[in-house]
Amino acid sequence: MALEKLEIEVEGVFLPLKVLFNPEQIQINREGWSQQNGQLVGQNNPSTLTINLFFDTTLPASTSLLTNLVSEAVPSFLLDGWSKYRPEDVRNHTQQIYNLTRKQGKNRPPFCKLTWGRGNVLLSRGFLKSVTKSLTHFLEDGTPVRALLNCTFEEVLDPELEIRIQNPIDDPVRTVKRGETLSSMAMEEFNDPALWRLIADANQMDNPRRLVPGQQLTVPPLRIDRTSGRGA
Repeated sequence: MALEKLEIEVEGVFLPLKVLFNPEQIQINREGWSQQNGQLVGQNNPSTLTINLFFDTTLPASTSLLTNLVSEAVPSFLLDGWSKYRPEDVRNHTQQIYNLTRKQGKNRPPFCKLTWGRGNVLLSRGFLKSVTKSLTHFLEDGTPVRALLNCTFEEVLDPELEIRIQNPIDDPVRTVKRGETLSSMAMEEFNDPALWRLIADANQMDNPRRLVPGQQLTVPPLRIDRTSGRGA
């Protein structure tokens, strides 16, 4: 089984950015309640995710950009030969992440989604707030081949999501309309069609596909996981 790599999906970029080496630690911070004049006051502040990304093009596990693109189509003995060549400039890997802090034609930074493995969302929507790049090892001609990126991503809050947290369901009873499915209802109620099973379970439906126009269904409240933005 292949090792799952942490990926950064960037808005407007077709392929996700894959890290060379998975981090050993991920720190998530969120400030909630505070005291003001002796009173506890709740705050809906965005969370921040801090992560150190390590890059080293001298190690066997670090393949070149060309290898990343064609490794599945090239015989392994040819890839072994490539590893004997001079290590590439590590900035070929770090620059794409580093550039996420730059203003690129929009009045906001590109949104990012961090995932590690199938379905494991570390940050559903955020932006790279700050990055510190440390180049720590160089070839004789000064080419950097090892780097550490200290990245801080900040969550982008969804106003509609915050409303649903405060008032999860406007009306707990819903009347089925012609052509509706549980998936379409879940999309409308929860903004996620994959949560159709919550409605099916709440109504003890043996056959979720058998909906009758005019049928009344109970829509359960949705508990929100703030880290992923998905229902729990």
